[in-house]
Amino acid sequence: MSVLGIVAEYNPLHSGHAWHIRKSLELTGAAASVCVLSSQFVQRGEPGIVSKHARARMALLNGIDLVIELPGAFSCASAEYFASAAVRLLDSLGVVDCISFGSEAGSLDLLQKAANFLADESPEFKEALRKNLGDGLSFPAARQAALRSCLDDQTFQVASSPNNILAIEYLKAIRRFNSRIKPVTIPRIGQGYNEKTLGSSFSSATAIRSCIRARWPAPDKEPACAGFSGKKALQDADLDSFCAAFPDLTGNMPEGSLGILADEFRAGRGPVFPEDFEKILLYRLRTATVQELKALPYMEEGLHNRLRQASLDCTTLDEVLYYCTTSRYPRSRISRILCALLLGMTDSFLAELKENGYAQYIRVLGFNEKGRKLLAAARKKATLPILTKPASYRKLASPLARKMFEHEIRITDVYCLAFKKPELNRGGQELTTPPVMV
Repeated sequence: MSVLGIVAEYNPLHSGHAWHIRKSLELTGAAASVCVLSSQFVQRGEPGIVSKHARARMALLNGIDLVIELPGAFSCASAEYFASAAVRLLDSLGVVDCISFGSEAGSLDLLQKAANFLADESPEFKEALRKNLGDGLSFPAARQAALRSCLDDQTFQVASSPNNILAIEYLKAIRRFNSRIKPVTIPRIGQGYNEKTLGSSFSSATAIRSCIRARWPAPDKEPACAGFSGKKALQDADLDSFCAAFPDLTGNMPEGSLGILADEFRAGRGPVFPEDFEKILLYRLRTATVQELKALPYMEEGLHNRLRQASLDCTTLDEVLYYCTTSRYPRSRISRILCALLLGMTDSFLAELKENGYAQYIRVLGFNEKGRKLLAAARKKATLPILTKPASYRKLASPLARKMFEHEIRITDVYCLAFKKPELNRGGQELTTPPVMV
């Protein structure tokens, strides 16, 4: 039985994602599928709009059979860590034959050429990169400038777009781990990754979240949705009312995904936005020691001072991000640093995980009947321990694996503080939430 692997955030799962799953199964002829799904916080350095288990259910309703977790240590990390950990997980299952990812390029040959160039790092490229970093450019900007000087125009364009960059990292990881998994790429359709304006169909997840954020009622304010009165209206809405409040979403998301959003919002478990952690982050920035700030991933000398000053001069998260974002320090990098501060991640811990093969276990978030059989097959072949019961992490032989899961516990303890009903803010939910079964 051929098995397809997909890496995703599904934040939330929209029509473009559903199309990608269908086309990937069609193109590969796979009989089953596995998704490596981001944890509670995602690569932008933001929380998922709903929990990982809710997003896992979305995946299972749209063609995925088995969902495993990309731990928070990597799901809120740079493209290299994100892709490397995901490929490592798929490879470690021992049953995955191919991986499918979207790309603007739509050409595996061009992506592979760019990936091989970056993996080999010629002396010419290394020298150009060193010079650009010395000139004060951020690492992503320095790398892009070095690529521009070393690659032909076509390959450079392929290496420059957001989805292609992640695709290239998947290819580099497959090569690094000497994995037997075969890569497949499918051209991206619809809006670009960063597009914030909702379209009639195939809108980006960014646009969908922006739509929800614009219409969701803030505390003590009325919702900006026709047909609702009172600030609790959306929280109490059924699916029909929810769709009436967000009519543009019905053409952009599968019905199952919409239903899950409505259920999560009604239960008080969403929507979760970055600003829900605003005061906590300002507190952490204002009270963290210099040593604590310097120990964060992606930190550079002097940036910690900028962050500290921002926390004193600014009163909102957006203001802090605007204050700290420069040509050297992209907004995404600042967001990941803040996320690391919020969640207790350090550069040394991330480096330790990298040195020891990234992922330390396979955590099951959900499955259907086909996924259950796939999981049974994986148990005979997997090269990492498989966790279906969260509390069983205590039996993991590796101290590093236990440390990584305990970090996951803390991540969920923080994430649930953003739930809208106080009784849902309790800690320990990571250990009491079972895998999703459909």
